[in-house]
Amino acid sequence: MYKVTISEKGQISIPVALRRRYGLKKGDKLVLEEIEGAIVIRPLPRHPLLALRGKLKGGEGEKLTDLLLKERAADREREST
Repeated sequence: MYKVTISEKGQISIPVALRRRYGLKKGDKLVLEEIEGAIVIRPLPRHPLLALRGKLKGGEGEKLTDLLLKERAADREREST
């Protein structure tokens, strides 16, 4: 647990250990949420598209690339007969 003090302007400093652990740098954006009576601070992705990384990942099935390659191979085989 880390303790911080709120300044006259309402600012806090994030301890260096946490900044390093989460890769926080000057200018990074954070979001503050109130969840069940607690204030939660989360870092926002640096680029909006990075927030989508892994969101559309398929489940346990075959990868889309593998399915497309199989389909193209089947098409080539049909065309050659």
